[in-house]
Amino acid sequence: MDIDQSLGLKRDTWYDWIVLNVATFIFILMLLLTIFQITVRVFDLPISGGAWWTEPLARYLLIVGTYGGAAVASRNGEHIKMTIVSTQLEKRAPLIGSIVDILAQVLTVVFLIMLGYAGLRASLQNWDTPMMAVGAVQQGWVYGSITVFIGMMVFYELINLRSLLTTTNFSQQLMNKENRANKEGE
Repeated sequence: MDIDQSLGLKRDTWYDWIVLNVATFIFILMLLLTIFQITVRVFDLPISGGAWWTEPLARYLLIVGTYGGAAVASRNGEHIKMTIVSTQLEKRAPLIGSIVDILAQVLTVVFLIMLGYAGLRASLQNWDTPMMAVGAVQQGWVYGSITVFIGMMVFYELINLRSLLTTTNFSQQLMNKENRANKEGE
């Protein structure tokens, strides 16, 4: 898998800038909470009320941050996918390989929309329910932030689908196939 090194913020859109910086902020906050928790435990610091809340909060940030990282991976087209079938098909029958890629992309978008709908419902149903470990954090906030990142993934996957559909090779192959079928029918 090739790593996309074009993650420079100056070339990105404002939307890319927001996604990347929010995911980075969540990761840094999680890291700082974890370092704080380790420091308090190792040095047995007498903090009034304790720092028990940092562990579950870091866990929630890890969960939400995972979806943020997945949105960044979708932006770069680096999410987990099995390319062996489409690669072999593109070598033997390029049109079929392109169709398989498009079908996989459509299924990814449909799955993410269904996941986002479930996340939205969970967010609305649990908006006022406090988390057991950290009462100041509502379950709906966690589900809502996950749903926002899923929405970002849908956006990026739709962009990826559009680029697959407008690829000149795919369009030319499809037109050549139709022209041959029309000539054979005459």
